[in-house]
Amino acid sequence: MISEVCFPGDRRVWKFGGGALALLLLVMLVYLAVPRQAFTGSNSVAARDAIVVVGSGQRFCAFGQRIPAGTGRIQFSFDTREASTPTVALTVRSKRFGLSRGKLEASATQGLRKAAVAIPTTAAAPSSALATICVKPIGGTIFVWGRSQVPGNEVPPLLDGAPVNGRPAFWFLPPSSASQSSILSQLPEVFTRASLFRPGVIGPWSYWLLLLLVFPLLAYGCLRLLANAESQLRRHIPLVLWIGLITFVHAGAWAIITPAFQTPDEPEHYAYAEYFAQTGKSVERVPEKLALYSSDEVVGLEETLTLSIIERGDVKAPWLAEQQQAWQKRNDAKPSPAKDNGGGFHPATSTHTPAYYALLTPAYTATESSSVFTRLTAMRLTSALMGALTAMFTFLLVLEFFAGQRAFAVAGGLFVGLQPMFGFISGGVNNDDGVNALCALLVLLVVRALKRGLTWRLSVGIGLTLAAAPLMKGTAYALYPAVAIALFAYLIKRHSLRDISRFAGIAAGFAAVFLAWRYASPLLDRPTFTTPGGGTPGVGFGATSEPLAYLSWMWQNLFPFKLPFMTDFTLVKWPLYEIYVHRGFGAFGWYAIYFQEWVYVVILAVLGALGLLAARLAWVRRSALSVYWPESLFVLLVPICVIFGVGAAYFTLVGLPLDGIGEQGRYGFTAISAAAVIGVAGCLGAGKRRSLPLAAVLVGALLGLVLASWMLVLSSYYT
Repeated sequence: MISEVCFPGDRRVWKFGGGALALLLLVMLVYLAVPRQAFTGSNSVAARDAIVVVGSGQRFCAFGQRIPAGTGRIQFSFDTREASTPTVALTVRSKRFGLSRGKLEASATQGLRKAAVAIPTTAAAPSSALATICVKPIGGTIFVWGRSQVPGNEVPPLLDGAPVNGRPAFWFLPPSSASQSSILSQLPEVFTRASLFRPGVIGPWSYWLLLLLVFPLLAYGCLRLLANAESQLRRHIPLVLWIGLITFVHAGAWAIITPAFQTPDEPEHYAYAEYFAQTGKSVERVPEKLALYSSDEVVGLEETLTLSIIERGDVKAPWLAEQQQAWQKRNDAKPSPAKDNGGGFHPATSTHTPAYYALLTPAYTATESSSVFTRLTAMRLTSALMGALTAMFTFLLVLEFFAGQRAFAVAGGLFVGLQPMFGFISGGVNNDDGVNALCALLVLLVVRALKRGLTWRLSVGIGLTLAAAPLMKGTAYALYPAVAIALFAYLIKRHSLRDISRFAGIAAGFAAVFLAWRYASPLLDRPTFTTPGGGTPGVGFGATSEPLAYLSWMWQNLFPFKLPFMTDFTLVKWPLYEIYVHRGFGAFGWYAIYFQEWVYVVILAVLGALGLLAARLAWVRRSALSVYWPESLFVLLVPICVIFGVGAAYFTLVGLPLDGIGEQGRYGFTAISAAAVIGVAGCLGAGKRRSLPLAAVLVGALLGLVLASWMLVLSSYYT
């Protein structure tokens, strides 16, 4: 009786979904319990490249380094090129800790290495102290690694008294006897550290609440929603709103887990939103006279060392209370740092319209008198609402495709709402969130028109959304070919005068938005089109002028081998796997924090299996497919067009073969609703008895991946 009350609905969902979640939780628990290298802190500088050459007998000193209590070793990165490692003397001088000395003995080791030099263990109190760290090689040369450029709030290091424009990367470790510690045992400290540089309402308790209450309720709610989707015809709260709430909670959790400004291009997107809220203007299209960030944001960026942390997974975020106090002191200075003196050019924002940023203005205005971190969080939560809309549109899309099968519509919505990278991006300030929602709406409207026929309301809605989506971000243009083919297919299937006349609604809706923007764009100093160069979409692309080379490029993106006659475009073995599996499912921070490789291999296998099962469903239901082929073709074309569109944007014949890739998995989220439909089709392709259990397993697995992603990010930044 109790089990029926607590776990109502289809028992298979609880059994298979709960089982998959329990298995992943067990794996994660083992991972968190394994002892690993412990740190007492770092100076939050990435080892990106060699910043200084230190010859034998020269002394390189970095000032103002905050040494945490309990530090017994200092690790730094250096390069010896082809030479052996010389003896390296290290000294640490602090008014509170006194003078400490350590030495790294000479060895035959060559090249880049990380070396930990033992020093006398610092005192347990105070919690940290400012110190000068000096490195002196004896009998050879070393190239010290770190980050070029010195922010305005730091003193530049010196090489034999001469300033160096760069900061060395230091990691602070406990003595060797206490070098190992599990993540599980460090959780209290992790949550305390994570609560720094947040809105005042956020504290260590917030993360305990997420772990012990929010996630269990999220998991229970997802499985209960799936188990009962078919059993209750009347509900006080519609299923689609539950899907939106679940997605918002997931993305909202990311908003307080991810350190400030640590989603892709977030400092620049925040700067645009702030400048628009303060002035009503767009940021510069070309470099002119404005600063990129406002003075207020600069203080936040400098004290969180944001630009020193991004794009590296082995760098610790600032986690000492003294570091937040240093920000507070600068923030409280009179006059207060200005908020309206940013607006400068940056490639990540220079071509974008203010459409997305205007949606963030209410959140910014409501928190304007609060700290930069409160405003950032409020804007992140606004973006989370856009993520919720995307999942809700996906639910409705699946229901349109598989009429009456509410359980699978719930599954489709959850496939989007629980996708880890989608939640991560939706919990940040990024105009991807706006374009994702409008693209999901566009796909829904087109499928509804293909299935039910065009009404005036639908046709105008398609036109409006088709024109508005690129105003959020130009990546929406990739859907245009799929929409054009879908509308042509519509005319093949429905070509009465009445149906053809409804196309006037699409044209009218599109023209209304396009002409309004064309008139407004000069006033906002923006081009008519939101392509990178501001030109007409599809015109001037290398892909159109070199079609054969572009097809070769795409082949090498899609497949892990090239044909004998092809030019070698890339040194990356399989770009598609890197872009849409690695970066599409688990590349957090600024594409810096990853799972272990086996996780992505499993994800790839699941995606491949779902694709094959979806093909099986198409074969089994081929008679129905002959009737509903336009909408089926359209949903298949959406992700294909997005992949080929992203490939066209990055296509180049310069500097081949390329060592690395620029494409990012988040660009594929404009097709995430269509991808969810294919995923649901894969579940149904498993057969009537297996389809719901398979959907439940996938939802349970995604829930486990969500929690694993949260813990991965927290432990990477704060242990």
